[in-house]
Amino acid sequence: MLPAALQPLRSYLGTVKYGVRMAGALFGKFPRDCTVCGHHGRFLAFDNPLHLGLNIDSRCPRCRSLERHRLVALCDREKNLFEGREVLHFAPEPGMRDYILARKPRRYVTCDYAPDIADLRINIEQIDLPDNSFDVVYCLHVLEHVEDSRAIPELYRIVRPGGLLIAMVPLIEGWDTSYIDATKTGNDRDRTLHFNQEDHVRMFGRDFRERLKAPGFVVEEFTAVEPYVSRHGLIRGEKVFLCRKPA
Repeated sequence: MLPAALQPLRSYLGTVKYGVRMAGALFGKFPRDCTVCGHHGRFLAFDNPLHLGLNIDSRCPRCRSLERHRLVALCDREKNLFEGREVLHFAPEPGMRDYILARKPRRYVTCDYAPDIADLRINIEQIDLPDNSFDVVYCLHVLEHVEDSRAIPELYRIVRPGGLLIAMVPLIEGWDTSYIDATKTGNDRDRTLHFNQEDHVRMFGRDFRERLKAPGFVVEEFTAVEPYVSRHGLIRGEKVFLCRKPA
């Protein structure tokens, strides 16, 4: 047993041991199947903004999909989200762009706030598009970066009657209400400490559903469950929110 004066070292030694064990898993522990590109094999580690740490078996080495992308692709298998529809894709990820195009949408448009990386440059809080523009709007892990009380009504406005908003965010199901504090968003350090990523400005709780419903969306949930979690490297319980604009 270590002398009392050296007892604090146990925590540091435990951290080193944990780090060595984690390093051995950075290139995957189990073979998985990617629902986005069809790759079968080990996935790579990726930093996880929900926990300020790493997700093991997270990123597909072929298409670079993450858990959320594979969950949307799994949802599409069941619900046929994109085929024959006019789709607007916020913050387009290359792997999902290829996936959606392969589903043969009638029209496919990408957009982002940053210049020169998508078809359109769009501010999601003030979308410069006509009402009822698209059948499907795909918006994954965007709303935690912006003022959602302005963005969600704008998304509702541009979805056609009977159309769909596909939304995902980092979600803390144990919280009744979302954590929003403008005094904690002034710099990267505060945003990382309070919202777990340097460019996040909120963390959503269960009331995210009510935020989606506020402008009029009817919300359905598609949840990551077994055996698909272990087969495809998903986050247990993560949800795709399918938000239908009434016809």
